Amino acid sequence: MYWQVVVLVSVAALFALMSKGFSQPLAPAEEYIEVVVQEGDTLWQIARRYSGPEVDARKMVDMIRDVNDLSTAVVRPGQVLKVPVL
Repeated sequence: MYWQVVVLVSVAALFALMSKGFSQPLAPAEEYIEVVVQEGDTLWQIARRYSGPEVDARKMVDMIRDVNDLSTAVVRPGQVLKVPVL
């Protein structure tokens, strides 16, 4: 019984530490570039292309949606998006 409590507490602590890195919001960008959506592009691909390896792409998707007033993550070819420069 004791070891089960220790394992449970350890797993809970591990999840808490892992989620802390994902829960920190990105600082608002001060600079933006305009990106024209190409055929086959998704918002996820654009976010990954411009976010860099140290930035969580999910947060970049949220920033792009916010700055462009997008109600969904659906983008169309030819659409011009403001993308934060981080």
